[in-house]
Amino acid sequence: MRRGEVKGTQLFKQKQEIRKTFKELFEEFLLSIKVKGRSEYTIRSYKYHCKYFMEFLGEDTLCSTINESTFEEYILYIQDVKKLNNGVTVNSYLRNISPIVKFGIKKRYIVEDFQIPQVKCQETFKEIYTREELNLLLGKPKKHDFNTLRTWAVIWTFASTGVRARELRELKVKGVDLLNRSVAVNSTKNKKARYLPISNSLAEVLTEYLEVRNGESEDYLFPTVYGDQLAQSTLQKSIKIYCNTLGIDKCSLHLFRHTFITSAVNQNVSPLILKKITGHSTLKQLNNYYNAKTTDMVNVIDEIAPKINRKESMFKKARRK
Repeated sequence: MRRGEVKGTQLFKQKQEIRKTFKELFEEFLLSIKVKGRSEYTIRSYKYHCKYFMEFLGEDTLCSTINESTFEEYILYIQDVKKLNNGVTVNSYLRNISPIVKFGIKKRYIVEDFQIPQVKCQETFKEIYTREELNLLLGKPKKHDFNTLRTWAVIWTFASTGVRARELRELKVKGVDLLNRSVAVNSTKNKKARYLPISNSLAEVLTEYLEVRNGESEDYLFPTVYGDQLAQSTLQKSIKIYCNTLGIDKCSLHLFRHTFITSAVNQNVSPLILKKITGHSTLKQLNNYYNAKTTDMVNVIDEIAPKINRKESMFKKARRK
């Protein structure tokens, strides 16, 4: 009995509350993901999405006081005070806090194990670039200055490979292999390097662009006019100006990825091959990018839906009765 009592006391002591503030938890979490080699983009995203939660909690709030009710109140806070009423945006903020909470539960800083609530919102279709819009964007520009040709080549690369904007900004001149028609992507979201196959048309565009680019092997493929890495904001602005000049309102960088994947699925490309090209970890992730239009579904519905027996119309049969 005495041994059991001692053992029970020891177990009880192990489960005692560890007093840590959420701010201390967050700093420890950031250190752990830095050690694991997470990218600066990922770390920046956690910091960005946590700023409202830190404001809501206050610096001295103990982790032990955080529970499901805390997040229910936080949702109301960001909706009413911060005026973030878009359910998708709110859920993105909550999702980026979730790994920190799980880390705190694992460390026993947060006592209660719970699931962070999500806001229910109506899912909507994301409109992709039409074939007509792509034809306009991919047409040879009249201007031949470096910025215009770079943006044109960037759009061709987005539309032909579905590469992420972050990955495109990291591409190097040495990664382009025009002979074997591939581009090496060495800086990726999931840390897995891959090769992008490039079409004959994209190879021609890159050949023409590289004659103007004329960089060294270690240089960025799509740099600024000074040879530096292109900032995300600069890339977005250049695409927006290029699209608007052609009378196209859509200018999302990520929309090219949605368009590429949708087009590939409509062309019956194997999901496994497509997953390799796009760099998705799972087919479930890939599925989220497919945007089937009504016309696409109408084209296949006759093959899978029941058909009327053409030998005798059901309406004629009904009239005879």
